[in-house]
Amino acid sequence: MKLNKTIVRILAVVMTVAMCASLFGCMSSYRNNPVVAKVGDVKLDLNQYLTLYNNTDSNNMYYTYLQYGIIDRAQYAQYILDDLVNYGVQLNQVGVQNITLDEAEEEELKSKVDDQIKSYLDTNYASKIDSAITDAAEKYNAELELLKKDLTDNGNSFENYRKNVEDSIRNTMLISKLHDVNVADVTVSNDDVKTYFKDNAKTDVTPTNFNTAFSNFVTAQSETAPLYMPHPERAVEDDPETTDVVETMPANPYGEFFSVQHDLMKFKTEAGDGVTDLAAYAADDADLVKRMEDLEAELPNMTTQQFLEKCHNSETCDDPGMLRPANQYFGYMMQESLIDSYFKGFGYAAMKLKFGEEWEPKADTETKTDESSESTPAEPEKYDVQYFTLSDGAKVAKVFTTSGVHYIIINPNDCFSMYDDDGYLMVPLYDGDQLVTDAEGIVTANGGHMTQEQLDAVNEILTNVSDKAKVEEDNTEENTDDTAADDKKDDDEEAEEPKIVTLKSIYDACREAKLTAMQSEAFTAKFNEWKENTKIVTHKNLLKSFQQLG
Repeated sequence: MKLNKTIVRILAVVMTVAMCASLFGCMSSYRNNPVVAKVGDVKLDLNQYLTLYNNTDSNNMYYTYLQYGIIDRAQYAQYILDDLVNYGVQLNQVGVQNITLDEAEEEELKSKVDDQIKSYLDTNYASKIDSAITDAAEKYNAELELLKKDLTDNGNSFENYRKNVEDSIRNTMLISKLHDVNVADVTVSNDDVKTYFKDNAKTDVTPTNFNTAFSNFVTAQSETAPLYMPHPERAVEDDPETTDVVETMPANPYGEFFSVQHDLMKFKTEAGDGVTDLAAYAADDADLVKRMEDLEAELPNMTTQQFLEKCHNSETCDDPGMLRPANQYFGYMMQESLIDSYFKGFGYAAMKLKFGEEWEPKADTETKTDESSESTPAEPEKYDVQYFTLSDGAKVAKVFTTSGVHYIIINPNDCFSMYDDDGYLMVPLYDGDQLVTDAEGIVTANGGHMTQEQLDAVNEILTNVSDKAKVEEDNTEENTDDTAADDKKDDDEEAEEPKIVTLKSIYDACREAKLTAMQSEAFTAKFNEWKENTKIVTHKNLLKSFQQLG
């Protein structure tokens, strides 16, 4: 099997997770536990093999491949054996290189073993003890006694169980330390960061996955900022170096990325697909009609800021997404190819608001068949859009969807100015904490330049990246226990600590990603050398009768 560059690094963790989760079953099922492989001085037994082989959790990617028919059972068995041998190669090197745990790491090991056992007890025995037991220490002891009894009934002991858990976690820590020792001399230069940027910025970037990545980043669901924003509105010429990809794209005047915010008034019951007249559907809801009339009477006297305040208020807007601090700045991304990402009609109205009546939706890619059985492009759907003008001249578009009525405004915040004219995120290079500059300005990771004003402006935009998703409902939860309420308040305040993102932190993330890749490459090269020079003996004949999942 060709060694995956990451498998060496993570295999020890996979082994620990799998072994600790199923250790009891292995211990009770296979008392005759022969050696199935010897790697240098390391002996690997049947229990270790079967722990990996019978692991059906998501950390066993080969099981997923087997389930979907990508590999057959014989290939699956070989991959598992290969992984076990790779694990043994690392353990053997731990001995060869005399890698040991220091005093502090031994204490960390003890804590991890305790945590692993407690987790196992909570998962498997918490529901079996007397519900009248509420004291944490008493609950733990009661669960522990049940585990000890099960172990004894199966001819084992808790001491043996704990030792196996400890050995498994110890091996993981030793292999992790082996990795760190052997990549300690790997360093990253700014040229390496530039290479990382070049290799990763434009990889498979489409408007759809850029939208997903950007949204995840600004709401702090992901620490990775998308490094490139596609520009389908520009003409793109084919790159002669990429002969296998046709990149030519004509200019599209309607391909610009922008974002919108909106005030949503929901229907009491969402309209089904069979409802063809959404305005009439809304008219049957007297409360909704009153809300629309009141807002529309106010709009001519409202400023953009006053309208946005309504969009961000749970009493006037029924979209919880608009209550997220990140969305209140960045809004919802819009672009011609993203129209179908939202309720039908929402994207249509947003595009009309941005580009005017001259914009028309493209024909659907789906086809319809006429009476002569000739396939023709399906006519694009169009929606009734009504426009209002605010006191400062900004436009608001009103459109009905199956969710309710939306009052949409173009987001006044220039949230995409983080990207330069070529679509690259303007990430400056640093030497320590100092910016790298030359005669043309601040040097960026894509080989371009930015000004101090641009850097300050982008950092200001990034202050709006937030993991706060606070909605008003969170404050309405009742809690009669004052102590518990205070604890919850403290937890909430800690959880709501805003995520601090700057261009320096994005640079550091790119640098760390490149360092990790270089370390993985260096460790893999050493691993392959170790494996080639290590005597490996496997006993496949011992495995055949056990290779049956479930």
